[in-house]
Amino acid sequence: MDWQIKALAHAKENFPNESCGLLINFKGKQIYQKCKNISNFADDQFILDPVDWAAAEDKYGFDNIQAIIHSHPHTEPIPSPQDHVMAARLGKKWWIVNPSTEKWNSFTPKEYKESLIGRPWIWNVTDCWSLVREYFQAELNIVLKDYKRPNNPDEFISNPLFEKYFKDCGFVEINNINDLKKHDAILMNVCGSGLNHVGVYVGDNEILHHMQGRLSCRQDYTGWFRKCTGRIVRYANLYS
Repeated sequence: MDWQIKALAHAKENFPNESCGLLINFKGKQIYQKCKNISNFADDQFILDPVDWAAAEDKYGFDNIQAIIHSHPHTEPIPSPQDHVMAARLGKKWWIVNPSTEKWNSFTPKEYKESLIGRPWIWNVTDCWSLVREYFQAELNIVLKDYKRPNNPDEFISNPLFEKYFKDCGFVEINNINDLKKHDAILMNVCGSGLNHVGVYVGDNEILHHMQGRLSCRQDYTGWFRKCTGRIVRYANLYS
């Protein structure tokens, strides 16, 4: 198929980084639309440029975007947990190609729930705020608002949004750390540029959180984490 030839060529051009693009239905013909991978870790993941997505949606319509195509330059074209998460969010078929072996694989999304612990960190997909949102939905059936974030984490670190939006998300500040309760969110400064990290207090002196470059985990809320804490916020009326 012509679109596969073009998508494979794009994957080879981008090697050793991951390529990404869209399969479009244009007047009954399938065409491949190149997109930019804006991930800071492009050799191991992709973030499809939202500008490219918006342009394709404006030109062809959402329903005519048939699939997302990306490459696995260093592994077999087997969908990762993140592939399943993103496919389920977008509701689109997923195609994966390895540019060296030229092997293809595809899958159709279905509801996919990833464990809150042990997930790899991917900006705007599985990061600290994504973890908090999914925790609140899973544990409390509360859907927290999501907000448009910068295209890369470096921009966010220099201008974090947590302090700006926590009230709009339904949280109120708790001034006494000794009043800490299960499900409280903890805003932290982990690299000296404002409150740029968030975790959830899960009881037994432990927090659930997801730091850049690490797997999500539960850790003791002691020492360094307490020193990094800037605000503790609680979902309004949770204990009223």
